[in-house]
Amino acid sequence: MKKNILISFFILLSVMAFNPSFADNEEEAAMLYNEAIDLYKQDDVNRSIELFKQAIELKQDFYEAHYNLAQILMSVNKNNEAYKSLLEIIKLKPDDPEALYNIGKIQYKRGYLSSAHSYLIKIPTSAAQYESAKLLIDKIEKRQKELELENKIKQNKTTYDAQGLALGVELGGFEAPSGIALDNRGNIYVASFLDNTIHKISIYGQKTIFSNSSLVRGPIGLAIDKNDNVYVANYSANTIVKITPEGNASVFSKVQKPYCLIYDDKNNKLFVTEQETNKLIKFDL
Repeated sequence: MKKNILISFFILLSVMAFNPSFADNEEEAAMLYNEAIDLYKQDDVNRSIELFKQAIELKQDFYEAHYNLAQILMSVNKNNEAYKSLLEIIKLKPDDPEALYNIGKIQYKRGYLSSAHSYLIKIPTSAAQYESAKLLIDKIEKRQKELELENKIKQNKTTYDAQGLALGVELGGFEAPSGIALDNRGNIYVASFLDNTIHKISIYGQKTIFSNSSLVRGPIGLAIDKNDNVYVANYSANTIVKITPEGNASVFSKVQKPYCLIYDDKNNKLFVTEQETNKLIKFDL
């Protein structure tokens, strides 16, 4: 708990002089508040929470009680309750940077990205929480872009031009695209014959370079095994290259003008067509 602020008795006595009934509530709320702090220090968290709530019932605008209640609730992962307390803090102090950050963090964890962003963006650059908020904002905006692209891909269906040629959904340009394969997670791999590169398109539509190893030369066919290792038929280099999920490339076998690859997941075998000799070659993996 970061704030253990006691109610000023000077303020309390001043209120009592003008409104004894209101002062009774103020005094009782202050006593409950202080007792709640003591209980928290003694690790009696549940009882401390109850007393903070009782103090707030007596004094609705008791900022310190709202603050400490929210901090304790977050510390015991009662984020739904903490969220409500933080909203009360924002009502009392709309520009409270710590409350804004905590609300943003909770909403992010709950998956409410737009809501989280709306609170985090209000934190001024001068606040101690600004850098942490900026990191979280960057994560949120990145995820929002991924979701937008994912929805775009899901909503778009294959279309055709006047000649009946499929237009499809554009996922990025390639230099002479050849082989294509899908891993166990739904990521797409595309071989670019001219630039000797294997591209990866994530399930969210993000295109990245999976491998541009010097071992990859004139890639055509692609296949992926049950462990998500990618096999590349290097037509120009007369080799089959194996690339691990981490991107580490090595020569798997020498083959004369390999062209097409296919993986048999039931029997864990790799088949390749050898164009130079007009043969089909089988490899046990």
